[in-house]
Amino acid sequence: MTDEGRRKGQHLTREDRYEIQKGLREHRTFQEISEIIGCSPDTISKEIRKHRYHKVREKNPYQYVKPNRCKHRDTCRRRDVCNKKKGHKCRIPCRECLRCNELCPDFVDAPCPIEKKAPYVCNNCPKSIKCLFDKYLYNADCAHREYLEALHESRRGVDMTRDELASLDSLVSPLIQKGQPIAHIMANHKEDIPCSERTLYRYIDMGILTARNLDMHRTVRYRKRRHYTKQPKVSYRKKEGHHYSDYLEYLEKNPGIRVVQMDTVEGVKGGKLLQTLLWPENNLMLAFLIDGKEMANTVSTFDWLEEQLGTEMFREWFPVVLTDNGCEFADPELFEKGPDGNPRMKLFYCEPRHSEQKGELEKNHEYIRYVLPKGTAFDELTQEQVLLMVNHINNTTRPMLHGATPMKKALQSFGTNR
Repeated sequence: MTDEGRRKGQHLTREDRYEIQKGLREHRTFQEISEIIGCSPDTISKEIRKHRYHKVREKNPYQYVKPNRCKHRDTCRRRDVCNKKKGHKCRIPCRECLRCNELCPDFVDAPCPIEKKAPYVCNNCPKSIKCLFDKYLYNADCAHREYLEALHESRRGVDMTRDELASLDSLVSPLIQKGQPIAHIMANHKEDIPCSERTLYRYIDMGILTARNLDMHRTVRYRKRRHYTKQPKVSYRKKEGHHYSDYLEYLEKNPGIRVVQMDTVEGVKGGKLLQTLLWPENNLMLAFLIDGKEMANTVSTFDWLEEQLGTEMFREWFPVVLTDNGCEFADPELFEKGPDGNPRMKLFYCEPRHSEQKGELEKNHEYIRYVLPKGTAFDELTQEQVLLMVNHINNTTRPMLHGATPMKKALQSFGTNR
């Protein structure tokens, strides 16, 4: 971008910061980078110094090398400053000794000048890999994130002086309390109101003006807007080979293989959930309290089970898992491979809107709802309380089991020694 293409005072974009990072990696000067972006070299210098981050050298207990901070470390020829071996000269140069900086009388502290000298970061330093000093680095994504946070913080609060705010309050509040809509007030007093309509609503909601939300007829009837975090969906590409038809085909090729059904039970949106697992052969159910719908929580349950049971028994009990298309199960590869990267099970998905394909588990959720009705928050629950509830459910007789309990049937199918 040329100087003509950039307006004076225009903020740097994410693409501009990528160009800075690329320029540092290619050993370009600030002048060369500024010509590419279309700003002054001083802007590049300020950007790097403001948004670089300090990477502290990792302290390795097995590494006994300390950085030599002496100004004369490259030219020093001193030996045997400590006189450790009396009568014999030490063969190790003092500049390579651990206590050189502490004992040498000619020591002058001079750390790496990168902190106060251009380019101010170690991105393009050829000695960066072997250097023992703390590093200063520039990353475009981190820099842009810091910029957005600073921009957001700068726009919070009230952008007015006390006198301007008092003048606005004396004009607007009496009219609102008389029942006039804000849109009507803005239309008739636009020149006297130094802010937008949206900002005026925000000031009233913050309680800065005398008028309150209760003075406006419609505002108090609006529900608070909810902000939902977009959750990842199970992409068609990742589901390839994991469809319900693939599940039926896999069962045909492996007759008699054990199947586990998986789902989650939600309390209040955004709160804790119950991750449930059920064996249809005996209706035995497990339930684990997880912090949220993130995939890391549901995967960690299987990691813990594999750790507790051992890989061989885990593969015997969880060879095939059937679940729905929820975002908490979006990536089958994370479930199918253990922490060591080895295959441990097969995961398949039901068809959309066909929960009856894992109907045994859906039916069993009724017992959970007897104890925890819909709308009940799970945040105060503990795993011990969940375990107690599941034990009661598993020891309840079922007509489909001819009066037996899931626990009794499980002991018969899994074996009492398990």
